Amino acid sequence: MDILDKKIIERRHEFEEEPNEGHFDRFGEKLRMQKAKSKAPMISAFLKVAAVLIIVLLSANLVAYFTNPKSDPKGGLVIKSDLKEASFYYTSKINTGIRDLEKMAGEGIGSPKEIVQIKHELSEMDSLFVNLQQEYRANPNDERIINAMIEYYQTKLDIVNTIKTDLENVKNLKSKKHENHEI
Repeated sequence: MDILDKKIIERRHEFEEEPNEGHFDRFGEKLRMQKAKSKAPMISAFLKVAAVLIIVLLSANLVAYFTNPKSDPKGGLVIKSDLKEASFYYTSKINTGIRDLEKMAGEGIGSPKEIVQIKHELSEMDSLFVNLQQEYRANPNDERIINAMIEYYQTKLDIVNTIKTDLENVKNLKSKKHENHEI
């Protein structure tokens, strides 16, 4: 036995103190309050910024469309094909990102309620996209509308990827703060 072990055994009675009454209740309450504070502000603030960014981008594209309505009658079939490919690509990437977010929520990173909120925000973005689709039907060869539609997909994918990255960062922070150390 080494010197430290002997000292601990000799003074064992000094280590056997019970915490004050209500200590565990106060500690648990502080943990619950801290947990409630830490999650909500980061994601909701990000969603607000993302929504404003999308509205600004789509508004700018619509203003550009109405101020200079030129259309190129050539190449309509190529544009439709490219738009269909871009739509398929971005939609599949967005859906994969949303599935990843749902998987992360299942692992305890974020919550199902937050995933529902994210999906709701993305569906609100889709209502703006419906207007672009109507404009596209009216002017199928207008490159500005096509660019706005592609920009919509890119923005939506960027939002999903940013949220996913933020949640991964939260996961990494949690794992660093809660590492188990043997004593």
